[in-house]
Amino acid sequence: MSQNKLATTKNQHYVPQFYQRFFSADKDHKTIGAYIIEQRKYIPRAPIKNQSSGDYFYSTNQKIEDALGKIEKLAFAVIQQIHENPEKKLSKEAKYTLYVFTIIQIGRTLDRVNFIQESFNELIKSIFKAHIDIEKKHNRIEDAELLTDEIIDSIVVNLQEPALHSLGIHAKNISTCIDLKMKILINKTSTSFITSDNPACMYNMFFERIGEPSYALGSKGLIIYMPVAKNLAIIYYDPKCYKMGFRKKEYLEITQKEDIENLNLLISCSANKVLYCLDKSISLVELEKYANKHNNMKPKKRTKIINGVKQKNSEIVGGYTNSMYCKLRLNFVKELPASKAIKKNYESFKDTLRPIAYER
Repeated sequence: MSQNKLATTKNQHYVPQFYQRFFSADKDHKTIGAYIIEQRKYIPRAPIKNQSSGDYFYSTNQKIEDALGKIEKLAFAVIQQIHENPEKKLSKEAKYTLYVFTIIQIGRTLDRVNFIQESFNELIKSIFKAHIDIEKKHNRIEDAELLTDEIIDSIVVNLQEPALHSLGIHAKNISTCIDLKMKILINKTSTSFITSDNPACMYNMFFERIGEPSYALGSKGLIIYMPVAKNLAIIYYDPKCYKMGFRKKEYLEITQKEDIENLNLLISCSANKVLYCLDKSISLVELEKYANKHNNMKPKKRTKIINGVKQKNSEIVGGYTNSMYCKLRLNFVKELPASKAIKKNYESFKDTLRPIAYER
């Protein structure tokens, strides 16, 4: 592979540039409104070419960037079609293209990479601590008193190409969400949708109700939400858990400002570091409010380690995700009676999974 070819794709975007341009107020669509959460700083004209990207973020292998480029090209055509006529039914091919793009988008961001890196490090530290405890117990390690928990907690193991690893996981799990239904959300209010550097976000209102701490792609009650303009968004949902709008309509008009604010809250709490918006479509006060919610509701530590069954000379160590909950309430979402009947003391593990997850 030539150095010239590598250089052309050095700055790799984990939120595609074409997607960001749908939130650009410029005639040439080169900038976007960006609010830096940690710094509480708003940049009205942030260059899109520098947003949500990194040098060789995925890999130095040109084939990865080329493959993502092909998916983005197809997805752009579908989203452009939605912009032109959001009430028009999409073809099966168009819906599948948009679906694949959305699932891949979940796994390709810096937020997801940070989560994988954090999970790996927490698991390694727990395994190391358990191993040291066993070695101490059997007097098989010298200067054991020097290996304190504080020393072990300072260990950091950096994965090689973690973004590529995350991308691969989600590519392999595309079929896990094929049972979800999709609606196009048409924002009829005066409040605009915002997006972020983690634009395709997952949530689970059913799990929040029954008190489950962790949800994933195969969970019952899963919702995936992604705005695609200040007045348009797509949402995927578990049809055996929720009802949204009319069955024969693939779009849903939102007329209540409260719903838009709650969807913006979801985006904000799912963000990594930056909120994006169409410049002047939302006030600085509102962006600051969402930034505060992000800091209060996004888990500081997303991996919970569990020490399992202790054996003679070993111990099973595992973990789960400490998922984000923001008390999301949406007036257009109705939980179905069969789902409502499931309470906190559910009888079977299957009650928390969609059939597509446990029948695979």
